[in-house]
Amino acid sequence: MTTNTQFPQWSKVTPDAVAADLPRLLDEAESAVSAVEKSGASDYNGVVCALNDAVRPLFRTWSRLEHMLSVMNSTEWRKVKADFTPRVVAFGLRVEQSRAIFDALRRTLSAGGLSPVQKRIVEKRIQSAELAGVALEGDAKARFNEISERLAQLATDFSDCVIDATKAFSYEKDGVAYTIDDAHFPETMKTCADREVRERLLRARSLRAPENTVRIAEILKLRAELAKLLGFEDYAHYSLATKCAPDVESVYSLIDEMDRATADKADEEDRELEGIAKEVDPQISKVEPWDRAFLAEKLRTRKYDYSEEELKRHFEFADVLNGLFRMAKFLFGIDVNEVTGEVKPEVWHPDVRFFEVVEDGKTVANFYLDPYVRNGLKNGGAWMNEFENRDERRGTTPLALLVLNLKPKDADGRTYLLMRDVETLFHEFGHALQCMLTRVEDEDAAGINLVEWDAVEIASQFMENWCLDDRTGISVPEELKAKVKAAKNFRAASMCRRQMSFSKIDMRIHSKDFKGEANAVKEEEFAHFGASVVEGDIFLNSFTHIFAGGYAAGYYGYKWSEVMSGDCYGAFEDAGLSDDEAVRRTGAAYRETILALGGSMSAYDVFVKFRGRKPNSAALLRQQGLA
Repeated sequence: MTTNTQFPQWSKVTPDAVAADLPRLLDEAESAVSAVEKSGASDYNGVVCALNDAVRPLFRTWSRLEHMLSVMNSTEWRKVKADFTPRVVAFGLRVEQSRAIFDALRRTLSAGGLSPVQKRIVEKRIQSAELAGVALEGDAKARFNEISERLAQLATDFSDCVIDATKAFSYEKDGVAYTIDDAHFPETMKTCADREVRERLLRARSLRAPENTVRIAEILKLRAELAKLLGFEDYAHYSLATKCAPDVESVYSLIDEMDRATADKADEEDRELEGIAKEVDPQISKVEPWDRAFLAEKLRTRKYDYSEEELKRHFEFADVLNGLFRMAKFLFGIDVNEVTGEVKPEVWHPDVRFFEVVEDGKTVANFYLDPYVRNGLKNGGAWMNEFENRDERRGTTPLALLVLNLKPKDADGRTYLLMRDVETLFHEFGHALQCMLTRVEDEDAAGINLVEWDAVEIASQFMENWCLDDRTGISVPEELKAKVKAAKNFRAASMCRRQMSFSKIDMRIHSKDFKGEANAVKEEEFAHFGASVVEGDIFLNSFTHIFAGGYAAGYYGYKWSEVMSGDCYGAFEDAGLSDDEAVRRTGAAYRETILALGGSMSAYDVFVKFRGRKPNSAALLRQQGLA
């Protein structure tokens, strides 16, 4: 294993230390960038590599600040972020908008002699500068920068508001305390027989963060203005400039295709729920939004003769984690080993674990795993980030991060996972695999760097297919496993329509035709796609994906990626899932394309290189029972 001196010393990453370091780092970065500008360089090392080296110390520290805000949120960290956001955003724009660097990049491109990967990196740098307003001057440039700084602050405030609202709610009944955090809310809604509790929780979660209403209006207004300053007709077109989807019309076409494929099936699924409501609970005269998850779980139990609680007993976290690593070894020939004891690098919380990834006897990557919920301290959901990328020039290997929000350990020191938790773990590890198993030697295109945002979910969604594969060794009785596999597509149409409603809302509120309130668009699309919500629902106020994350006018990317990930899994189906040698052979091909090539070429071209043809939705529709 690499010595722990090469990993962050998290005990020294404190609000006071970061606040003390940032002024110096900003000054040093400014001096280093100025030196690059004055050098007159027009070669790859003198421009791209030199610029990376100039800004790395600053942005590395800033990324660690943002990481700590997401996993150990505090007033002190919020203050540092608020104090320095204007300067850091301004510096980032100053670099992107540098005409000297822009001209140097164009000279480097014109000079030739670049490898295909270097050429793509330089072209993407030029595009990034253009989208950052390098061509703007005078008042237009000043306004663009003002908008960018304000949007950065609004995103932080939006996310903090959701964290605070989630932490602030608690409800106790009959000695049981209920919360609406990501670790507890979904299970309660499925298993709690008390309608009053379910209603109270759903209303609280659906009405969270009312303060974000005004932020949404301002965010959307500013995004539209920013896009127009750059010459785009709306923010949707601006967003798609860097994505796989060729145009906005193609996105709507995908949504419409899924709409048609799921409409009748979803109606049938809803009638099934209504059909068992009275039988399950005589008090239910009308199926309300807080009844649906509970009734769906009862229906699934009846149809497939198992319950989530029964299945959960076989998904102890340690067993699932080991099963995931066994599956990765079978598919891709890697070993994942936990690092413990004195050689374990520092972590930011006692629950955080550390692992090494070994291929052909050599450690090729490392990753942290932060598994448990910390209500009020950690953002909701699950994610993968990278602290370091592969770079042959600097001799660095990937260092990744996996964050989950699982229930804490019980009195016996165990955590039992719902099926959705198992899928989430496999999903996030899929992201990490693309980061860690890259073969690209340049940090700017290694791992997920330069992978288009609407293709970045391919590797993660692909891994979900293997959760119940016998080769994991997870000890689920065969009879129960067969039932779970049979139930794989239970309410698939309804779930697909929920995702499509999010995608359609996202595209519409970022379009030139959007007028009025985002909530009105949400209500219209929820009605069309059959989403059942409480009166006064303000779901958008906690939709951090598009208002505080990277998915603005890009949420459709989950489904766009899913088409390709389903098609990737189709290659294994074609090879024969029961044929170990064929699966290994196909896994090796997948490893050397989807996982290895990262952003060195477009995700579309990487897919074609693996599959031998362009993607289509047939495999996904078949796998989800929607063909």
